[in-house]
Amino acid sequence: MDDNKEIPKILMVDDKPENLVVLEKLLAPLEATLYKATSGNSALTLTLEHDFVLILLDVQMPGMDGYEVLDMLSWDDRTKYIPVIFITANYADEKHQLKGYRYGAVDYLFKPINEQILLGKIKVFLELYEQKQQYKQLQKRYQLILDSAGEGVFGLDLKGKIIFTNPAAAKLLDTKVDQLINQPFSNMLKITDNSDPFEWEASELYKTLKSGNVLYKDDDIFIKFNRDPLPVEYTASPIHNEKNQVAGIVLVFSDITLRKTVEAQLTHMALYDHLTQLPNRILFEKTINRALARAERHNRLIAVMFLDLDHFKNINDTLGHDVGDLLLKGVGERLKTCIRESDTIARLGGDEFAIVLDEIEHPEDATIVAKKIIEVLKAPFNLDEHEVFVSTSIGISVYPLSGSDSITLTKNADIAMYRAKHQGRNNYRFFSNGMNEENIHRLNLTQGLRHALKRDEFFLCYQPIYDLRQKTITGVEALLRWNHPTLGVIQPNDFIPMAEEISMMTVIGEWVLKTTCLTCRPWLEKFPRLKTISVNIASSQLLQRDFLDVIGHAMEQADFNPKNLQLEITETSIMTNTARSADLLNRIQELGVTLAIDDFGTGYSSLSYLKRLPVATLKIDCSFIQDIFDDIDDAAIVKTIIALGKSMNLKTVAEGVETQEQLTFLEEARCDEIQGFFYCKPITATEMEAFLQKNQ
Repeated sequence: MDDNKEIPKILMVDDKPENLVVLEKLLAPLEATLYKATSGNSALTLTLEHDFVLILLDVQMPGMDGYEVLDMLSWDDRTKYIPVIFITANYADEKHQLKGYRYGAVDYLFKPINEQILLGKIKVFLELYEQKQQYKQLQKRYQLILDSAGEGVFGLDLKGKIIFTNPAAAKLLDTKVDQLINQPFSNMLKITDNSDPFEWEASELYKTLKSGNVLYKDDDIFIKFNRDPLPVEYTASPIHNEKNQVAGIVLVFSDITLRKTVEAQLTHMALYDHLTQLPNRILFEKTINRALARAERHNRLIAVMFLDLDHFKNINDTLGHDVGDLLLKGVGERLKTCIRESDTIARLGGDEFAIVLDEIEHPEDATIVAKKIIEVLKAPFNLDEHEVFVSTSIGISVYPLSGSDSITLTKNADIAMYRAKHQGRNNYRFFSNGMNEENIHRLNLTQGLRHALKRDEFFLCYQPIYDLRQKTITGVEALLRWNHPTLGVIQPNDFIPMAEEISMMTVIGEWVLKTTCLTCRPWLEKFPRLKTISVNIASSQLLQRDFLDVIGHAMEQADFNPKNLQLEITETSIMTNTARSADLLNRIQELGVTLAIDDFGTGYSSLSYLKRLPVATLKIDCSFIQDIFDDIDDAAIVKTIIALGKSMNLKTVAEGVETQEQLTFLEEARCDEIQGFFYCKPITATEMEAFLQKNQ
């Protein structure tokens, strides 16, 4: 390590010493000096004694809370620019989060802290600190060069004519000393207003010096003899004669090109996303506020669009973060082709992008852009020898219809985006006032979902599978339900997507598998014709590293014969990464468990992957069965799937059979098994045992 290098300092503030110990251990790998404070007062004292790169500040503290500490830091020019990240356990809601940002915090994190997220954010500020240190070193080196070469010096008379200059000035302006003498100094200035001729006696430089004062400019532009601009800082001082009258001017200037370059780099780092080079959240918010001001002046509309890539986590988990990063860059490039130069596109973080459509005439203009985006993302991305498909869900809010300030517009665009996700993804939705109530309902459901398992609110229903050749029940499928304490029974389509989003589906899926094995094990002995117990597997379960252990433990705990267990997996889950899926499914088959493709025909159907995967059953989606007599295409699809199953020695099961006519059609088409309300609705375990007893 360089002995002269200043080690960055980080202040951790929390009234509970044990929390500081945890933070200290978490931050130990960082190359930084850690300071601890257990109160707001001690934190303020430390900020007067040390220069901190970052402050990790607890919100709820006795005496002076985090908001008050941040407010007092803003009073002092020395401390008001220190980045502050709030960390809280109790104020984990949007109201307090927005309050934290209003007070000036750069982020607002909730306990328990995600180690990777926190370290990632801190490293950004350490990198900025390193950049600043490098900039200081560059300044020092540059100063040495200037000292040795000499700064540019001009001597001017009161008419603004150059009467003296040094070689350094001539060198900086790419000319010779004798070519500068007797030239008007205005020839060296960049005149920004070309509408009127430059008048020396009306200039700021002349007026300031004539009054006997010194003029300092830290950022101006001179013009070289080849007409190229030269960024400079200069000091102009009056020269007095023996009567103490201003007789002339001495102007000392230096080239600040390096400083301007570094400042531009730092500004870019602060305002642009490092991966996609698109504006980041900070610049995006500034852009919205400027657009709102223009829209108000010109009585126009603006649209704010939030975009979230569908199932992006699956791509990261299966193909790796390097491929995920390449995808984000590719998406950013394609999105640029969908907007005007006057519009702004930003990456807010993760797989979230946002767009400001500036001064549009009609809300429908945003519809055109949304459709363009959906269309342009249809083509596959070829990334590191992987062909990746991605879609997006888009939420749109329009000023002033959906809000009059940036916070409201962004919040409502976010709400609309989640509505688009829950209505099938790969589409767009405009914000409506009713979405607020639905968003609150959704938040309540999500909160309830986090506790549903330990509160024993989940239960299983079972639906028989009828063999058309043997004319008997040969299988049972377990179906998950949620008995919400106030809303009653909730169907899986209404809560499983939420469970996937909050990473609970693996835990719930493990419970379903164990409960099914324990419940159905006695039925297999009691009812000899019952051969197969089917359990649906979520896509996130296929990404579990210990999924094989989960299956094995569930069967071992119930003394369940693997040949009687069938796992149902959707086409979409398999096609996320066919190579990984094939390997996992082969290992599952080695356990003795059979596999079925659920909802067949609705996903990325491909004969090539059917040949590679060890599946035994194709379950025909109920959407094809419902319209089998009204839609010629659906009837043809059903017959084709059955024929495909026969040719590949796969069993076919028709889901959603509700009428005798549908049953007859399927018998004539030689479908193997059926499942649906025509035979039996999903029923409880007790009812299913009685049903099997009655029909054996």
